[in-house]
Amino acid sequence: MVEITFLDDSSITIEKDTVLNGFKNDSDDPKEAYYLRQVYSNSIDGSESDEASRLATVDGKVGVMGFILSVDCFSIGRDTVGNILYRSSAVKSVDNTNFSFG
Repeated sequence: MVEITFLDDSSITIEKDTVLNGFKNDSDDPKEAYYLRQVYSNSIDGSESDEASRLATVDGKVGVMGFILSVDCFSIGRDTVGNILYRSSAVKSVDNTNFSFG
């Protein structure tokens, strides 16, 4: 498992099958509506896609932190409409907690 801790000291535990969705700001045109573009959706074990998971690294926290650093905001879970969006800059730390692929 991987634990994401936010600046307010709240935290979220990410299991190997937890879905992470990454979004980037896609609002460059001042005449268009503000919009986020989804750039990633998968779990550490890759169960959400036919492709290998980019989150699956030897050290779990490295893959998750790399993901967080590459997106503007992220959500957790399969529901990309009703779930909470977290600003990536609100993350204080990412740590392994009993993490294992086996």
